[in-house]
Amino acid sequence: MKWLTGPWSTRTMAVLVAAALIAGCSSNNGGSGGEGTGTEGNTGTTGNNAAPITLRVELFDRNNTPAGAPPITDNFMTQYVQENFGDPNNIKVEFVAVPRTQEVEKLNVLMAANQAPDLVYTYDKPTVEKYVKDGGLTDLGPLIEQYGQNLKEVLGEEVMAYGVFDEKQYAIPARRVLLPQSTTMIRKDWLDELGLPVPTTTEEFHNALKAFKEQKPGKSGDNVIPYSNIDPFHLKPLQYSLLDWNNITDEDFFAVPEWLLPGNKEGFRYINQLYNEGLLDPDFPLTMNKDPQKFQKDLINGWVGAGTTNTNEPVYQGYLAEVYKADPEAELVPIDPFNTPDGKYPKALYSPNGLYIFVPKASKNAEAVIKYLDWMAQPENVIALQNGIEGETYEMQDGVPVVLDNDLARQTLYNYPDYAIILNGKFVSATDESLNIAANASEPNHKDFTIESIEKGGRDGVLPVRTSTPIESEMKYAGTLKEKHDEIFVKVITAKPEDFDRIYDSEVQDYMNIGGQEVMDEKLQIYAAEYK
Repeated sequence: MKWLTGPWSTRTMAVLVAAALIAGCSSNNGGSGGEGTGTEGNTGTTGNNAAPITLRVELFDRNNTPAGAPPITDNFMTQYVQENFGDPNNIKVEFVAVPRTQEVEKLNVLMAANQAPDLVYTYDKPTVEKYVKDGGLTDLGPLIEQYGQNLKEVLGEEVMAYGVFDEKQYAIPARRVLLPQSTTMIRKDWLDELGLPVPTTTEEFHNALKAFKEQKPGKSGDNVIPYSNIDPFHLKPLQYSLLDWNNITDEDFFAVPEWLLPGNKEGFRYINQLYNEGLLDPDFPLTMNKDPQKFQKDLINGWVGAGTTNTNEPVYQGYLAEVYKADPEAELVPIDPFNTPDGKYPKALYSPNGLYIFVPKASKNAEAVIKYLDWMAQPENVIALQNGIEGETYEMQDGVPVVLDNDLARQTLYNYPDYAIILNGKFVSATDESLNIAANASEPNHKDFTIESIEKGGRDGVLPVRTSTPIESEMKYAGTLKEKHDEIFVKVITAKPEDFDRIYDSEVQDYMNIGGQEVMDEKLQIYAAEYK
């Protein structure tokens, strides 16, 4: 395997530290938005004297609105969009809430009934490929050339290429500003109370979990949960550290189901041991993919000792501040403890693209969608949609928006990525990456946490293999295999130790029988065609 150890993490961390200290950064907030801001006159979609068109935009409902905050479809973000894009262009922007935990299923129903919003999105590539195959998407290439120059500048050619299928630009990929997927954190105050070091190895982490369970530090009591947020995505750092990377090729990593990768079975045997020792959240089979807020609530209540989250999520979703508000003695720190025998700390990295944004063929408003996204790409609008109101929720310091520590900011910005959908991560400049990285470390009270979270989340990162050929079998079986994957995940972790081998082998064989083998065979053919 090719590791992204030095080239990404070392260079980025050096820039990150310098930028986070905001040393010598010049203020340049204007960008290229001085001309053609998209807020003057109408968009050409309809005349100013005509009735406004309605542009329907998908919006993830994460069921995490803070107490006292307005609804997600009528708040500062939606009002800013309407007042600064919709009203000047004679467009009524209507946000359509879709449950985040069911977004693919809901989208499939809406697409099949020709009732999907004009602008929709998903992280699921097979879903996009299926819509392309079925002729259900609009070719956005000509419209982007005509109306999307700001959009192209922000996203760049490399990212835009991820949205090309059958040589047409059927999707607009969001740009990931930072590539680390997930980072583990731990209650350092609990470690200090028990006289334990901050874990730097899997063994030390395991020992800390056992001590948490036995001694119930802090205010955890009988509610103590040593390790939480257990699901296939957030368990990747631990799982990856248990794989036999010396016997995994790039071809294997692309084509072979993870259940068959060398080391995976023994790795899950170890995770099964953690579960049977009572060190994992016992409720994870019931809440996984159904109640994503349980982990946050348990953490704020002071019951969770350690957990793996999206990189820097506790800061940008605001619940790290809630932990400290509930317990001023609490101290959470990012850690990177999951090591391989040869001293690496592998973990998954994102590809440079995030969401796939697209327009259903049935939509009559593709032009308005591109103009909306191009408007979103202009610096002043990116900053507003990611940071809120200058002087009230953020202040500009040396060209970087710094979020203020107040209730208005917490009630406004907790889901900002769902409104600035062309970007995953805070963004300031298309030409100065140091400003972008500094923006992601701009919360003054949690800057050190952010810097450590990003650095540790990118250490020894493994990038996914990219191929350009649609995988027909993956489109066909994606839903079935995803459901089976989650089922296996739960069954093998919660199995009794004496039943582990039987359950693992039989469930994985079922996985291969219901489409896994077909997908693997096709992926091997595609890899051979593109890389050999």
